[in-house]
Formats: sequence, structure tokens, C-alpha cells
Amino acid sequence: MQRLKNFLKRLFAWLTSFPTSLLAGLLGGVLLTLLLQDLNLFVAGVVLGVLLEQLLLGTKTAASHWGRTHPLQRLLGSIASDPDCYIYFSSFRRDLDRPNEFKLLRWDAPLRSSEALLAGPAFVLGEGDAVCLSLILGLLARIGKNPERIFVERAEKHVENWGRSSFVVGAHNPKTMVILTKFQGLPYRFDNNYGVITKTDSPALKYEQTGEDMRLGVYIRQARDSEPTDYGLVLKVKDQFHPLRKTLFVIAGIGPAGTAGAAYYLQANFQQLATSGDEFGILVQVPSGYQSARVVNFDQVASYYIPTIPAPGGPNA
Repeated sequence: MQRLKNFLKRLFAWLTSFPTSLLAGLLGGVLLTLLLQDLNLFVAGVVLGVLLEQLLLGTKTAASHWGRTHPLQRLLGSIASDPDCYIYFSSFRRDLDRPNEFKLLRWDAPLRSSEALLAGPAFVLGEGDAVCLSLILGLLARIGKNPERIFVERAEKHVENWGRSSFVVGAHNPKTMVILTKFQGLPYRFDNNYGVITKTDSPALKYEQTGEDMRLGVYIRQARDSEPTDYGLVLKVKDQFHPLRKTLFVIAGIGPAGTAGAAYYLQANFQQLATSGDEFGILVQVPSGYQSARVVNFDQVASYYIPTIPAPGGPNA
């Protein structure tokens, strides 16, 4: 019995050493010969088997090429092609030992007769970041990304980890800070404790009355009768800290609407953005809710401001 098993194993190994097309052709030739009782059809079966396999291989290659050149695949770069994808967020920590100093109230607290103080949690995710996370996950679902290979991690634990295809969410994210501070050639940066978005090459001018430096930037302007206009960034860059140069997306805004609006614009306009190349940066204006996000020209919407102590990642860092 053991000798028979060994023989069958050797026979299987010998058969699998032949090209698949030849085996398929031989099988096709035998079937045609047996069915039609014509030995001449054996050669025709062999040729047909080879042609069928080449057709299948060609179809598979074309499908693979279509997948690589599909707009969303092309936009996401290594995020789409790699099995693993990382989404880095940053939460705010509340000291639960001092609840009276760091209160967390319900959004409708002013409408209630008494404060609706929440007992937890200790870590709080911003509204804009939460919307951004859901939009990114929806984007990845469109390319069939395996949910088990999408890792949503707190950025503070991974500041030194690079070489990963990633989304980085939020302006106060420590990985955002590192990218904006250390990466070269970025078109936009944050300034004034992340309250202003400015161009990296924005020149400084002197304010005649005080002699202080001024720069061009965009920032939230409070409005009386309408929601204030927010701004956000979508940056697609190559990882400059790792030789594999994986694709990184930074999605961040001045306020929550700016972050959510930047993510919404990325999801809603991926076909257009897919033609923007391997690296780009766009400024998004959000006048009324994150779904109103639109790309704007920096020079047409920027105003002068006076820089304060530069934040990490700011133009003066």
C-alpha cells in the first residue's frame, strides 16, 4: 500500500512538472478523439487546449492591469495594492480624577435645566475625525480591502513606525506634525497652533504699524448669521522616512468641519484626483457642513495674519 502511495505521488509530481497548457491540450485531444472517434482530432485538441489557456492568462493579465489603472486604485497607490493599511488617529485625553476641571457635556447641555455631565470616557475623538474615519473606511470598502487587514491605531503609539501605507487623520495628530515638519516639498502647512493654513513658500511682510511679520493664510472667520467657513487639507505624499516610499494621505482641517470636509472631498472626487499624480496637496473650503467641501485657490481666499509662536509643523518650524 505504501509503495502505491509513493508511486502516485511521483506520478502526480511528474504530471505537474509539465506546462498547464500542454496538459490541458493533451486532455482536450484525448476527449475529442474519444468522442468523435477520429485520431486526427487529437492534434486539434492539443492546439485548442493551449489556445484556451493563453486566452485565460491574457484575460487574467488584462483584469489585473485594469485593477491597477482603475481611478481609485491609482489614487490610493500602495494603500490599494498592499494587503495591510493603517489609519492613524489622535484622541484627546480627559483626566477623570479631576472631572470638575475637565467636564464633558452633552451637545444639548445649554438647552437643559441642569448640566448633563458624562462620566466618561477618558479618551475622546473629535467629531470631524470620527466622520473622517467613517469616510475613509467607506473608501477602502469600494476597493474590497479586507477589513481584517485595516488597522485603526492611535498615532501616539506609532510615531516612529514608517514604511506603512497609511491615512493620517487630524491636524493635532503627532504623525501629522512629523510629516509637516520633516518632509520636504509639501505645499501647505499649519501655523498659529493649527489655527491657520498657509503655503510653505508664503513670503513674510512687515506690518507697518507694529513692525510685526505678516503672512498669507486661511483661517476660520466667525459669522453672525451662518456657520463659519472652515478649511482642510488633503495631502498625498510618499513616505520620505523609508526606502519603500509607501503612499501616505494626510487629511486634516483647522476645525472639525475642515477635517470631515477634506475626507468627504477625497471620497466624492477620487476619479478627478486620480489624475493628480503620486504626490499632491489641495486646499478645501467648507462653508456649510462637510458635504459642502470644495477645492479653492489659496491665493484667492487667503488673508494676512500675524504669526504667533510657531506650532510644530508650522511654516516657521
